[in-house]
Amino acid sequence: MRDTAVTFAVLGPTEVRVGGAGPTASLAAGSAAGPKSSTAALPPSVRALLARLALSCGRVVPVDSLTDALWGEDLPADAANALQIRVSKLRRALAAAGLGGDVLVTQAPGYRLAVPPESVDVHVFERLLVSAREETAAGNVTAALGRLDEALRLWRGPALADVGATAWATTESARLEELRLGAVEDRYELLLESGGHNEAVADIERLVARHPLRERLHRLLMLALYRGGRQAEALAAYQALRRGLADELGIDPSPELQALAEAILRQQVPSAAAPPSMPPSVPPATSPAGPPPAQLTQRLPQRLTRRLTSVIGRQDDIATTLERLAEARVVTLTGPGGMGKTTLAYEIARHVDETLADRVVLVRLAALEPGTDVAGAFAAELGVAPQGAAPADALEEHLRDGRPLLVVDNCEHVVDEVAALVERLAAACPGLRVLATSREALAIPGEVQVAVGPLAVPSGPITDEPENAGPAVRLFVERARAVRPSFTLDAETAPVVASICRRLDGMPLAIELAAARVKALSPADIEARLADRFSLLTAGPRTGEARHRTLRATLDWSHDLLPEAERRLLRRLAVFRGGWTPAAAEEVCAFDGIVRGEVLDLLFRLVDRSLVVPEPATGRFRLLVTVRDYAWARLEEAGETGTCRDRHLACFARYAEEHGRRVRDIAVFARLSDEHDNFRAAVDHAVDSGDAESGFRLACALLWFWNYGLRHEGTRALTALLETGGGSTGARARALQGIGLLHVYYPTPHSVAAAEKSLAVFEEIGDVPNAAISRLVVAWAGQYGGDPERCRAMVAQSRRDLGDSDDGWWRFMTQYLDSLLTLRLGDFEAAVREWRFCLELSHSAGDRIMGSAILAHLGIALRESGRREEALTVLGESVDWVRGQGSLHGLAFALVHTAHTRLDLDEGDDVAALLAQAQDVARRAYNPRCQAWAAWGRARMAYARGDAGAAVRECRDALALLKDGEFPWARARLWSFLAACAETAGLPDEAARARSTAAALTT
Repeated sequence: MRDTAVTFAVLGPTEVRVGGAGPTASLAAGSAAGPKSSTAALPPSVRALLARLALSCGRVVPVDSLTDALWGEDLPADAANALQIRVSKLRRALAAAGLGGDVLVTQAPGYRLAVPPESVDVHVFERLLVSAREETAAGNVTAALGRLDEALRLWRGPALADVGATAWATTESARLEELRLGAVEDRYELLLESGGHNEAVADIERLVARHPLRERLHRLLMLALYRGGRQAEALAAYQALRRGLADELGIDPSPELQALAEAILRQQVPSAAAPPSMPPSVPPATSPAGPPPAQLTQRLPQRLTRRLTSVIGRQDDIATTLERLAEARVVTLTGPGGMGKTTLAYEIARHVDETLADRVVLVRLAALEPGTDVAGAFAAELGVAPQGAAPADALEEHLRDGRPLLVVDNCEHVVDEVAALVERLAAACPGLRVLATSREALAIPGEVQVAVGPLAVPSGPITDEPENAGPAVRLFVERARAVRPSFTLDAETAPVVASICRRLDGMPLAIELAAARVKALSPADIEARLADRFSLLTAGPRTGEARHRTLRATLDWSHDLLPEAERRLLRRLAVFRGGWTPAAAEEVCAFDGIVRGEVLDLLFRLVDRSLVVPEPATGRFRLLVTVRDYAWARLEEAGETGTCRDRHLACFARYAEEHGRRVRDIAVFARLSDEHDNFRAAVDHAVDSGDAESGFRLACALLWFWNYGLRHEGTRALTALLETGGGSTGARARALQGIGLLHVYYPTPHSVAAAEKSLAVFEEIGDVPNAAISRLVVAWAGQYGGDPERCRAMVAQSRRDLGDSDDGWWRFMTQYLDSLLTLRLGDFEAAVREWRFCLELSHSAGDRIMGSAILAHLGIALRESGRREEALTVLGESVDWVRGQGSLHGLAFALVHTAHTRLDLDEGDDVAALLAQAQDVARRAYNPRCQAWAAWGRARMAYARGDAGAAVRECRDALALLKDGEFPWARARLWSFLAACAETAGLPDEAARARSTAAALTT
């Protein structure tokens, strides 16, 4: 290593060596220093801390990054205090070695090792690799070999060998080992090109034995053997690799290796006297006097890394980006990690023709450390020798001639420096076009962004043909077959694979990692384990970048680039379900380090960094499920889960109280529907935390919202809150009232008892308005079988108690119940008049939701009074009305009665489709009444086509669903129809029982 006053070494056991005029002091992992050194042991507890700081020397390492490096997921109870203790121990150890107190600096938001990069062996190693690449590009083989030998001598054993096995240490040591092995391969590449194949072959054979599936090593071995006159052994080495890849991974060798084997077989391999080959990522400089554009276009895309797998589902993205490149000189592919931006960029570059560029050059920045000279890295990647000029000037000179397309991959961690350089190059090189990939835009003049989103996932059932299942499923199937060639998409696996792709948000990296597990797990097992997706999805390619080998590493990369304030907001946003508005984010997330006025700006920054997904049409934002799960884990690590959930509950309880009473406005209903998942999460937290009162505030404010929509969801919430035993008497009574209300269309003994109990409580405590509402609920539940006169009396009393309150809405609702009771009694002509009057009152009260229900009941009254054509028109209006409201119950009810009216009119052409749609909507709404009417309609159709047995079965299903939850005249008609079907089907006993039941209902 070059002379420095202090050396921090992590390429082996962690060491600190302090030089100077006198003896050298050494801090090591308990080992003695050399004979001229005095030694002090480096305590085991501080080795990981020192290593993490050394790898980021000169830069502040946040506290949470340090705690992650030290403890991973097993954080101590007081991680911050434990970290301070270790920092103190490290300072004492450094002082014992003779280092001053200014080496380890406390600086918000963490600590900084204040030493230059050349004092850390890792940074020296990486710079020597860059220098070796520059010498190789210039044709200086001897100098390049010297740089590589110097770099490899820095290694004293496995990197980070004594710092533990946390996720950070494992990932970083894997990255460094990959760099070391790549340097070894580069060294042997140069040896072979300079004629040293005989001295290299034994060492390469040993490396191949250690890495039996590494293709570049096999390529080097094949070349060394062939050039040493051992052609048969070279081909045998290829066959051994081919068998290994097939057995282990189910794949073939790369096209490059296949071509080399063919060349060896034909004895057409270039001799070692040919110019040294360049790694694929470093295209040689193109002379201005080179071949004409057409020739360049044909061969230059081949200098990109060759595609080993197919690119699926990106045809539109490729076409769009090529169009943008034709219009703009700088195009950036943006998107979250794991979306396939790099793969897409390379594929776009392969599609470039002479109309767009005369050559394609590539710069890959993933391995570049922040703070490194970006212009110098560009020059090294492009094989540009500055020769005394500044790297940026040399780049301008190199790119000024012709019409090059510069592909710059992975800019996000050095985005400011890349932006400045690209802006300069675009201004200085008029023919240059740039295609960049980054998790955030470069934000320079003239840049056009192309967002790279998830692959399309199936929205419903899929077939067992991958070609028809959408790109996400096709990707899964192809990658699964790479590890298990026998894998097939069939009736059993197709829905499971579709569900996996949906749950992974269509993220290509996550899908590929999941598909890799097919080698050992069934798709059903993979889906079951997605609850812990970060432990499951860890099987990335060995040759891939470390941050793409696991799903967690991909997100760690994005997270670690964020400033602390953005990290805070990202983890707190995980408390939302189904998205949020900016106002909700401000209310919930603005505490402890974030003030309310900062939230919007931080939120927009997270959008820019592709971590938050905006929905411009609604003004809402959301996290992909995978990002939300990751952020939730970070929220738990930060100890902020309880605070965030408390604030979330308070926010949505207030929101429900503010908007719940205005739910009859369709726009308000839509806004409340947007927050359905947040309401559910808030109720769950109220139950879990014991804050029943806040939960009752929220749930009771949403009663009418749930009544118009997901009634089962309201029942679940109210039941769970009541089971806590908490809450005031009034709040619990309102919950009981709500359970009764949500079951009025299909009452149960439990729901009727809940309504009656709420009435008794409100009367006891003197709450007249709520007692009146509970009385209406009791009367409403009696529409199918209660005493009609008692029910009318209860409605009348509630009408007097409520008067014209709530802008006359309660007067409308009491008329609605009176109209239901008239329909229940079978006075259909009177019911027609009453429902028309009810419709007028609903307009006056401003209720746009109940209008569809009124029209549907009016249609039933018209049909039953014999005015079927008019009924069909009114029911059609009801369907049209309710489709724009989002009320599943209303839609199912209108559809199923439209179908029955068409059957009455013998207009059966589209009835089957209407019934199927009604059945599906009713099933999703958990509405047994409408499901029963759908079964009844199918029974009528079966009987009409002569299948009495099927009609009987459908009637049985309908009666089981209805129980007593329908008007008596309708139930009597259904029982009579069952009797006719059973008689025809040869079931006389069942027919007799059905006739008896029908008769009892009509007396």
